[in-house]
Amino acid sequence: MRHLVSRSALVLVALLVVGCAATIGDINLRPDKYYQEKMKVTGRITRTQRIDGDTLLELADGREHRLLVRAAGPVTQAIGDWVKVTGVLVPEARVGGQVLYDVLVAEDISGTGAPWFDNLT
Repeated sequence: MRHLVSRSALVLVALLVVGCAATIGDINLRPDKYYQEKMKVTGRITRTQRIDGDTLLELADGREHRLLVRAAGPVTQAIGDWVKVTGVLVPEARVGGQVLYDVLVAEDISGTGAPWFDNLT
């Protein structure tokens, strides 16, 4: 019984920690709430495009919410890879002569595994 209680407590703490981070779905609902804030977002790369030295990524979470990410230079990750992106959400960014809205300007992109409970993101 004691072992079951400690596991339940661990799962609850893990869910609370996950619940504190902004998700792609949260950002899509109220992007203005996150403008100019540094954040970390986890998602799967669904599309990439090189434009004038930058790379434009489209990330999707487990529920297929989408977010555009602008990275300076090339990225080593490929379509289908799960990544963690650290950056600043901006209301608009110019990429290759086009103005895009609600873009996460990446400072760091690193590979990560798929979330355990990807339908909770």
